[in-house]
Amino acid sequence: MKEVTRHAVAEQRIEQALEGMSSRAFGRWHDMRYGDMPLRRGLRELGEELSDHLAACTVSDPALDTPGSRTVLVTAAECAMGVLSLACFPDGDFCVPLPLVEETLSSEELHYEERWEPALPQTTARMWTDAFAWSVISGLIWERDRVIGPLLREDYAPAIRDGVPYSKRESVSTAADLAEMDALCGYLTVVQGQYPGALPGPVPLGKPDAAERARAAEQLDAAGTPTPDQRLLRVLLDDDKTAFEQALQKRLVAHRESVGADPAVRSLLPVGTATLAALARLAHGWQLDIRSPYLPEALVSAPQQ
Repeated sequence: MKEVTRHAVAEQRIEQALEGMSSRAFGRWHDMRYGDMPLRRGLRELGEELSDHLAACTVSDPALDTPGSRTVLVTAAECAMGVLSLACFPDGDFCVPLPLVEETLSSEELHYEERWEPALPQTTARMWTDAFAWSVISGLIWERDRVIGPLLREDYAPAIRDGVPYSKRESVSTAADLAEMDALCGYLTVVQGQYPGALPGPVPLGKPDAAERARAAEQLDAAGTPTPDQRLLRVLLDDDKTAFEQALQKRLVAHRESVGADPAVRSLLPVGTATLAALARLAHGWQLDIRSPYLPEALVSAPQQ
């Protein structure tokens, strides 16, 4: 078993990220529900705070398998899915549960106007991959009645590819980000049903067949300069466990060495890399020979049903 150690973060940063998360989240919800905070901005900023909090939680809860950590994980995933939904279909119905505060933001109670949102950040394929990642590592994607996989693959991804035609805002994605999104779509198992048209497969995640992986790899290769996680995804598509373990170890070490002198709390939890480790385990069926505090057990395994 290969071990990759983790960098340290200043204790003051850890304490700030841990302090009063429930009350901060309630304040965010209240501003979105009753104040003038635009929903996408509010959900995005709440998601960032939850990400910092989860990273800080790994210091005392390395596996992130306590009920409290699970609630925060799912709330972060709901925020990411809510941001994506509002970005792709700003005039559509929406429902964003926030389990940490036991409240929900929905179109039944709230009127949403896209023009209230700040111009930046733009809607891009990276917003999709962020929602995919949180849905996988939180276990939200396993909740069949939520049809998360079909929504990501059949609704949101096509909207991103088409430049979010239902939005008045411009959307431009890099070729590499689009190739990453398309490759990750291949891991979502979707079957056609009468209604809503697409349903989750028997399990939400599955390894794409050889032809799909080859097409996705070719698209990534042609897309220009990849990010570190896109390079790791490219290795995963080759379906070679040893090569992936070597690339994963290299990626974690590079991440550790890149954080700088005073790293942010969020750097303790590389979400994109953990998502690919989860796909290796859940879709490719591998027991990875790598252990690291960067990869909490609850994030890379199927949730307890």
